[in-house]
Order: sequence, then C-alpha cells, then structure tokens
Amino acid sequence: MKTVHFKRLVILLAALGLGNAAHAERPSTDIDGKVHHLVIIWLKQHGDPEARRKYIEGSKRLSKLPGVVSYDIGPVAGIKREHPSPSVDDSFDVAVSATFESKEALENYSKHPEHQTVIQEVLKPLVSHYKVYDFAD
Repeated sequence: MKTVHFKRLVILLAALGLGNAAHAERPSTDIDGKVHHLVIIWLKQHGDPEARRKYIEGSKRLSKLPGVVSYDIGPVAGIKREHPSPSVDDSFDVAVSATFESKEALENYSKHPEHQTVIQEVLKPLVSHYKVYDFAD
C-alpha cells in the first residue's frame, strides 16, 4: 500500500516539475515592433460603478507617459451572445489595452515614476486582483 502511494507521489512531483520547467524556459524573442499591454482588473468593490469610474479616471494619467502609442480603458462590454461559451470571461470590472512603440518603451513605462505613483496611490487600493498579457506585433 505504501509503495502505491509513493509511486503516485513520485509521478505527481515529476509532472509538476515538468510543468514548472516549461514555464521557466521561455524562448527569448527579439521584438522589433510595437508591443501591446493588456491588463484585466477585478476591483475590491466588484461591480460598483463608482469604484470603476475612479479606476478609469485615475488610470487615464498613464496614457500621457512616454512611449505610449495608444491607451484604451473601459468596463466589461456585457455583450449578449446567442450561445454562452466558457471561453468568454466577463467576470472582470475594467480592462486596459495599451500599445507601446517598442518592448523597451513598455519596460520604461513600467519603471516611470508617474506610473509607480498612480499604481501605488490611486489604482492599487481599488484592486482585488489583475492579470497582465503582453504581446508583440
């Protein structure tokens, strides 16, 4: 009986190790074009229009930072679909879609003092959790 549990444990740990290795070794890519930065936000006061408005208004300051080509922010669209799909996630409160001149521009944006101030003092107090997706042209 103990041998069966031990074998299962070894198999589980091996599987977890392979999964982590896949995430650890990401291919390095040379990016020459624009970079898109998508942030999906769930607020502490989920669904609250005033909290959503505060987040959106506070975030707009970031659109003026160097390297930003475009900056769009808004609430979940609430699109009615004929056939519901588990692939469609409308559980979030706000999404930001920003485009940057380059990978370096996004990296500099993230380190910019105004970005740090807005995130820490204005946005972070409103946020429960968020996801970030960055991709290149």
